[in-house]
Amino acid sequence: MKIVFFGTSEFAVPALEALTKAGLAPVAVVTSPDKPSGRGLKISSPPVKQFLKDARIVIMQPETLDEKFIQKIRDLKPDIGVVAAYGKILPKALIEAFPYGILNIHPSLLPKYRGASPIEYTVLAGEENNTGVSIILLDEKMDHGPVLVQSKLALGGETAKLTYFELHDALAKLGAEMIVDTLPKWIEKKIEAIPQEDEKATFTKLIKKENGKIDWEQPAAFIERMTRAYEKWPGAYAELGGGVLKIKKSEVVERHLTMQAGTVFEKDGFPCVACGERALKLLTVQPEGKNEMPGDAYLRGHREILT
Repeated sequence: MKIVFFGTSEFAVPALEALTKAGLAPVAVVTSPDKPSGRGLKISSPPVKQFLKDARIVIMQPETLDEKFIQKIRDLKPDIGVVAAYGKILPKALIEAFPYGILNIHPSLLPKYRGASPIEYTVLAGEENNTGVSIILLDEKMDHGPVLVQSKLALGGETAKLTYFELHDALAKLGAEMIVDTLPKWIEKKIEAIPQEDEKATFTKLIKKENGKIDWEQPAAFIERMTRAYEKWPGAYAELGGGVLKIKKSEVVERHLTMQAGTVFEKDGFPCVACGERALKLLTVQPEGKNEMPGDAYLRGHREILT
């Protein structure tokens, strides 16, 4: 079985690793081009390429998925493709180069949360206990193809309050287990592809920096979820103490009913901000241009924020 793997981000690495360990190593891996990153704009490779640094696997990093690239894929005579967080929509001509199609690992229970940011949207909605992974047969529309298998993430116990990275890693691990099990079954025609119910589809958008800006008129529970959902980027932030303050960890607490949203008060030595509903206790913060620190340590140096 000749597999071509398409993936770029950290989410793709467990699936690639699991396929390799299961004796299903791809004949080629397609990932995004190296690009400048960080403050020094040093050229860095995507996580998938870094994972493969010692592997004897062909790595392809096309700028565009044009006819010239598609022909290179055809020349490999692949049987099937696997996609995990590649970052580009694959054109129809590329999909048709694979006799058994291309399987896509998507971190939501489709048709809910199609698009680029399902993990952020899940945390923001407080739905960590009601999510999972879908493996679909790719078509030219975004996260639209028929579903081969879905698995709900089993967290157990009380309602989980996971951060972006915690949920990301759990879903990546689940997706890796699923693709190793699903791929051979699909080749052997032991799985049926079930069309998605398009009328139930919901969509996610790319996260922008302004998504992380806190509006204290919002309920404290929503803002607390923001601090977890935007953990990777851009963070949940507000103007406080004469600069931009990122809220890294927080918890919802009570406030006096007469307090206006945005009022800063002290509780147990920590700064708290009154919200549209209840208040947010700032457990860990990161002042602009500095390292993160406990909220009580921040308050000791910034008593002026109390109102």
